[in-house]
Amino acid sequence: MIFYVFLDGIGMGKYDLETNPFSKFAQGIFSPLGGKPLKDANLPTLAGNLHVLPTDAHLGVPGLPQSATGQTAIWTGINGAKLLGRHVSGFPTITLRKIIQKYSMLKVLAENHIAADFLNCFTAPYLQHVVEKPKLVSASTLVQLASLRPLKNMDDLRNGRGLYMDLTHDILRQVAKDFLPIDDPLLAPRDPRDLGSSIFKMFEDYEVTIYEYFLTDKVGHAMDWDKAKLIIDNLEEFFYGILSTMDTEKDTLIVTSDHGNMEDLSQKNHTENVVPTFLYGKYADIFRDKIHSLSDIVPQIYNTFGLEEARNNIINNEFLNSEV
Repeated sequence: MIFYVFLDGIGMGKYDLETNPFSKFAQGIFSPLGGKPLKDANLPTLAGNLHVLPTDAHLGVPGLPQSATGQTAIWTGINGAKLLGRHVSGFPTITLRKIIQKYSMLKVLAENHIAADFLNCFTAPYLQHVVEKPKLVSASTLVQLASLRPLKNMDDLRNGRGLYMDLTHDILRQVAKDFLPIDDPLLAPRDPRDLGSSIFKMFEDYEVTIYEYFLTDKVGHAMDWDKAKLIIDNLEEFFYGILSTMDTEKDTLIVTSDHGNMEDLSQKNHTENVVPTFLYGKYADIFRDKIHSLSDIVPQIYNTFGLEEARNNIINNEFLNSEV
């Protein structure tokens, strides 16, 4: 399985204890985001090479990288920023929505009979929001909807068919008090390392799964050092569990981001830093020399399945020479 993780708003910053929480708190996989060497990090004994690639989030377009265009590239392989000539924040525009509808990686994989899914599970209020305000939903949501697979709900979470956006369920306990009983097992605390250790076993029936974590971006905008520490600790524990248990002969971990943010808490905006792409497992060494920008990841995933037509469709997409 390829487990493709999107962490919103993390870049590779310089070592600076005054501005960069990764410099101050990261002890594991995130050490390079704080300007610290990976060789000194607290990591499990690895069976293969763990690569951390500086990855271009500008996509050839000047200005601060933004969410909608960055995530379009991450989930489709299409450089929406270049097509539009600008970076787009927030929710995808009409053109980006059209790109996602046609080139969603989950849609393309499904059309080629490859088992793939978006693992995030949502509360009933958010699912209602998607119905009532379809223009105000994230790129990842649109990627799943384009595949004609339903978004996952609390029953999916309860039955181990997906993950919540907060690994520990701390936030779920806050938001679900109005629609879940206080003793509901879903509200019990989760251990991030245990969860990470179970990922590839839980979803072994899939060939590709994607997961979105956006609390990093929220913390960056809030310039919140306390929450930054908590999130770094939780995520590093989660990835420690993954790295220590995955089978590198058959499984691959890919982790990337859409733009920098949380690596500089001296200000609340996005940064111009490169973002990391972490690679570990079966295809890590193959991908290492072929991923330079956010739009390079999806084509490499297609290559692993021999989907040459799908990869070529990205290069020759219908929007390339159109008026946008």
